[in-house]
Amino acid sequence: MDTKNFFEKAIVSAELLANRTGVVATRAADAAGKTATSFVSATKLNMQIFDLNTEIEILYKEIGKMVYHVHTGMEEDQDALQAKLLLIDEKLEKIEEIREKLNAAKAKTCCPNCGKDCPSGAAFCSSCGAQL
Repeated sequence: MDTKNFFEKAIVSAELLANRTGVVATRAADAAGKTATSFVSATKLNMQIFDLNTEIEILYKEIGKMVYHVHTGMEEDQDALQAKLLLIDEKLEKIEEIREKLNAAKAKTCCPNCGKDCPSGAAFCSSCGAQL
């Protein structure tokens, strides 16, 4: 084999390798991006739960004061008390909805090869067949 032919084949091989490496790197970057996005989404949902729990604690404190006022013989607005209780119920329902979203997100895993979502217990990607 002459030197020119050898170098041509080496260049073609290097180009193919670079092309494949670029595809793999792109897929890995996409998967990392999805993972980061998933983490940010989960963090935002957890912050919403934290904020709702804080609001509920404030309502509990306000209700406690109202109950104490009734205990000491002061008049309290029963409608205001009922409104606070209903707010707590609404906030607890919202927390449950957010927890369901978090659990649904945990039930998936991102393929490191192609970036597709797969069930969390899967051993291989259903899209590209890569090992998870």
